Amino acid sequence: MPPKPRVQIPVHVFVYTIGFIPCVAYGYYWYKNAPTDEEFETELRKNYSHNIRSSQDKHAQMTTFLQNMKDPNSDQHKKMDQVLLGGRGQQKRLYAVDETIYGTNEGSKLQQEAAMVQQREKNKKKGRKKKKKESVGEGAASEELDAENDNMQEISTVKRSVAAVAVAGALAASASLFLNGKRS
Repeated sequence: MPPKPRVQIPVHVFVYTIGFIPCVAYGYYWYKNAPTDEEFETELRKNYSHNIRSSQDKHAQMTTFLQNMKDPNSDQHKKMDQVLLGGRGQQKRLYAVDETIYGTNEGSKLQQEAAMVQQREKNKKKGRKKKKKESVGEGAASEELDAENDNMQEISTVKRSVAAVAVAGALAASASLFLNGKRS
């Protein structure tokens, strides 16, 4: 019996190690031969100077825009307010308070009338729901009849489909018999 090895390496670890060695070697090569930051910057300036200039200009424009947005009295801030208000110029209240009626007897009467109208609407809705529930209770017997009718319709459709398949089979058999002269 051969001697048992002291160190056992699983097969998958060995395969991954062999596959990883070229990656490590390339990484070491790149680390040693990579261009310095100054060389890289000169290459970028030589090849992409127009992109760098446009990016710097856009950065400067964005900086001035944000500075103007911080100042509430600037023209830029006023233009953005107009855009946000959708061109209306001023923001309008949806539920305006009439100062002449607010806190007076007339105002309290109007408020009570509005509350009564809302209560009537609510009662109408409750009545509709109640009627609907009652009609559903009466409809239980009609649902049983509907279920029986559905079963009868399903049975009749099954019979029709079986008859249609039989007719199609008979037509196919007769066509093959007349056209070929043989039965298969």
